Amino acid sequence: MEGRRVRPLNFLRFLFLSFVVLLVGCRESVEKNILEAEEVAASEVVSSEVDALTQIDNASEEIELLDWCYENEVYIEEEEICALIINCIDYDSCVAWGNAVIAELEETFGSLVLEESVATGDEGITVLTTYDVDNKDEAIYTNANISKEEMDYHANLWFSFSWLIPEKYRDDINRFEVFESGDTLAYVSLHDKYGKYWTLGMNNKNIELASETLVTYLHEYAHFLSLNQIQIDYWEDEKGCKSLYLQDSGCFYKDAYLNDFYKRFWESGGNGELEDFYVSKYAMTSPEEDFAESFAHFVLTQTPNGDTVKEQKLLFFYQFEELVKLRTEILSRASTWIVRSVEENKKQK
Repeated sequence: MEGRRVRPLNFLRFLFLSFVVLLVGCRESVEKNILEAEEVAASEVVSSEVDALTQIDNASEEIELLDWCYENEVYIEEEEICALIINCIDYDSCVAWGNAVIAELEETFGSLVLEESVATGDEGITVLTTYDVDNKDEAIYTNANISKEEMDYHANLWFSFSWLIPEKYRDDINRFEVFESGDTLAYVSLHDKYGKYWTLGMNNKNIELASETLVTYLHEYAHFLSLNQIQIDYWEDEKGCKSLYLQDSGCFYKDAYLNDFYKRFWESGGNGELEDFYVSKYAMTSPEEDFAESFAHFVLTQTPNGDTVKEQKLLFFYQFEELVKLRTEILSRASTWIVRSVEENKKQK
């Protein structure tokens, strides 16, 4: 499909050149516990020094100025972002490294899971623009007749999400919608009949609180993670399902994350005080929402002791080495994303 394309490099150029002085101070807080760099293949990342600019020749025939990466960061060339250097080598060290990064970010910015949104009462969703996503080229494109300003703004919404989630984990999210709504921040949904490809929708009104943006993005990604075709048999009906069947989702495979989560925390019908059982009020609404909210808190909070059911839900994710690896990669990107996002919000106020 031919259409108007936009790549969100201008967003990075603006942030990195505008806030280079302010970010040095924020960077030092995260650096304290990062002592040595994990060796990374040269084909995967390119490190940039604080006093150097790197340039590349991109697909649009003009030289684009790449982002500033600090000495504790690496530049991921194929995704055009900076990420904190990951300093861990196995499961235990990666859990500890993630906890240390969270502790440093919390010291500087406060809770990473704080949410303060207030619904306007304008229910429903009105889609403004639909884009196809080229994950390989990190671009979105559309045939819609909209202004360059709108396209740039929408591209930066998408890029804000794609910065946090490594490309290899979001290949099947290949459609992006920007919508208006007074009670919905974001959503994910299937958009093909085979149950493979997904749409990410984002509210046109940018979320002001950086921590709430983080929770929202990770919440929606958790839906994709737990409801995709690897997790659910979309063709099996309720009568033929030999595992968990949820009316709004389908028949889960026996080894699906949500099947295990449901059996542990929902099958018995246990209920109690919010603070003991759920990370948020929204988590109480369904197993799917409980899983998504708990996943976001698993990534963005330090490893709990497991003294309550709520904490046991967070510990649930630690049994999967692939999810601990994903947590590590997301935190390396979230640490660079939140510094830049907070400074951008300060400037806009």
